[in-house]
Amino acid sequence: MILLYLSYMANSTLLQILSSREDISDYLFHFTKGINAYDTLIQILGDSKLIDVNKKGYICFTEAPLTALYNMFQIFERFENPMYAPYGIGFKKNTLYNVGCRPVIYGTNKDFGYIHKELYWRCVEYIPEIKDYSWLREWRLPQKCFTFNPDDVIVFTKTIGEAHILMEITEDPFDFDGDVDDGEFHGYVTAELRKQYKTISMEDIRSVCMLDKEELNTLILSQNIGVTETINLGNF
Repeated sequence: MILLYLSYMANSTLLQILSSREDISDYLFHFTKGINAYDTLIQILGDSKLIDVNKKGYICFTEAPLTALYNMFQIFERFENPMYAPYGIGFKKNTLYNVGCRPVIYGTNKDFGYIHKELYWRCVEYIPEIKDYSWLREWRLPQKCFTFNPDDVIVFTKTIGEAHILMEITEDPFDFDGDVDDGEFHGYVTAELRKQYKTISMEDIRSVCMLDKEELNTLILSQNIGVTETINLGNF
């Protein structure tokens, strides 16, 4: 009984610590890159799988908190062919951990000489101010192809509008309200769209950067796949 109580207290304390740490993410994200990053995201969602396109033997993710990524993507936006773009998919960390995803090991090549060769896929050379990729907070999944369930995915887009595009149009989607004046329609249009994925966008992040991790999680977890939402398409 005492051991069970101590175990409960330890787990309870751990959960409180993790909840209080804004620098620790509950999610792992795989971002696309380059000028065609959005098209790559659409292909990934259409195929429901991630592929090791560079044939490295693993698929990369980052555990950097989403609230910490806004400024990073602002820097990448300066480049026509960015290393990472604000498009990608994410999963709960424990989902990927359970299929073999692990954090990389940062160190020197000398350090890695003491590690078994079977773990080399996790090793990333680190030399302060010279070769430093620690900001990626990288995790790797040692698979050539990872097929996922759309229900388990969080889709990251640059704009809220792009997230709406990913929603499924219902049979009778549009509602117009307004009048015609001088031959032009003045009013608004709404659409009934069905949610296919949980989504978060750069525009959401910009507004939630002032929020804490718990509030961000609420924003993501409050979304339900399959529900129909009324989206305002704008005033005219």
